[in-house]
Amino acid sequence: MANTTALRPDSSGPPEAPVPAPTTADIAAFRSGRGPEDHVVDLLAFALGAEAGGPVTPEEVGRLRQRAEAVLSEHSFRYLHNSIEEIRREAAAEQLARLPRPPGFRTMVLANLLALFLFGIVAAWLALHPATLAGLAGLQAG
Repeated sequence: MANTTALRPDSSGPPEAPVPAPTTADIAAFRSGRGPEDHVVDLLAFALGAEAGGPVTPEEVGRLRQRAEAVLSEHSFRYLHNSIEEIRREAAAEQLARLPRPPGFRTMVLANLLALFLFGIVAAWLALHPATLAGLAGLQAG
């Protein structure tokens, strides 16, 4: 029987040190100053830098800002795609709700019976008038 305790992480080590909270001095390096529309990109870049931990160089700030823009682009594309799918589903449901109900089983049976009745009347009339039937047969043969 194999010893499975070696596969488990050792929990008897020292506890992890708490991560210091980011300060406003730290976020100042991430502000681009390009305007309020880039504020979300700056905040996400700061969050990505805080998640990575350690000191952040100006080159790394640029890379983090590019990564933040890419992540936001992907997220907004997925959100837009999902919103479009939801709008399509709602539009299809509204269109189906506007359509009249199809005829029921009873209506279809009655329509077929009426068609058979009318066909029977025409067949009986032709059977009682052989001259008309012969004339129709002559027209079709010629």
